[in-house]
Amino acid sequence: MIFFSLASISLLAACEGIQLNSSVLNGRDAPAPSEPQDPMLQPAPGIDVAEADPTMPAAPSFRGSATTVASLGDPSVPGMWMETPLVAAEQQALIRTGRNTEAVVTLKPVPGAESGGSRLSISAMRALGLPLTELAEVQVLPAG
Repeated sequence: MIFFSLASISLLAACEGIQLNSSVLNGRDAPAPSEPQDPMLQPAPGIDVAEADPTMPAAPSFRGSATTVASLGDPSVPGMWMETPLVAAEQQALIRTGRNTEAVVTLKPVPGAESGGSRLSISAMRALGLPLTELAEVQVLPAG
């Protein structure tokens, strides 16, 4: 018994202590990022994003109807929303399932082809009675 106790103590003494200020633990010695993490979101050099271009037309509202396949979006983001490539700007819309359940949600634009999939908030999935782990085909209609 004494042998195991001494062996354990000597092994622990040989280990290097944990550095509580290491970059792994987000301590003070962690280097600050020198450039943005997502370069795709940065404006091109020479472009001033503070000024709006009055010659550019506003993004058109979603009109008509479309069908998209939706999965569960980020469950940590609250609200009734759907991220979809069907729109170029945020707007309200009515979404309907094949079971004829409906909900009014905020459509949020995401890059991609209009035939690409969409992501629904957990609140919208629950309001529509959709299983959280499955893909669902939904019809997108104007809110008005």
